Amino acid sequence: MARIVSSRRPGSAPTGSRHARRLVTAATAAYVANCLWGTAVAVRLIRTKKLRVVHHGLFVVTATLTGAAATTPLWTHSRSALFLLPALVPLAVAPRTNPRSRAHWSVAIAAAPSYLGALLARR
Repeated sequence: MARIVSSRRPGSAPTGSRHARRLVTAATAAYVANCLWGTAVAVRLIRTKKLRVVHHGLFVVTATLTGAAATTPLWTHSRSALFLLPALVPLAVAPRTNPRSRAHWSVAIAAAPSYLGALLARR
């Protein structure tokens, strides 16, 4: 009887987990870029009179990647993306807060522990 040789190490996660790790990393990078851009605008390092759409575009990318990454436990054995589920709440609330208020910043930064947890758990 032929022996089946696997390219994976025993006990390692299935290959779909690599995609899950990449999605978590991409979602975190988009979140950091969005926060940095928003902070630069708030402290007036960047004038966004004609570039207002950049922050909105970064937010859409962040929300999309976070939502996609949060679904990876359904199709892989990677559980690191479960940390992103709480981040969906601040992402849903942030657009409904006044961008010039402290609440907008507070809601946006509330997602940071979720992204950090997901990054740390993916190892």
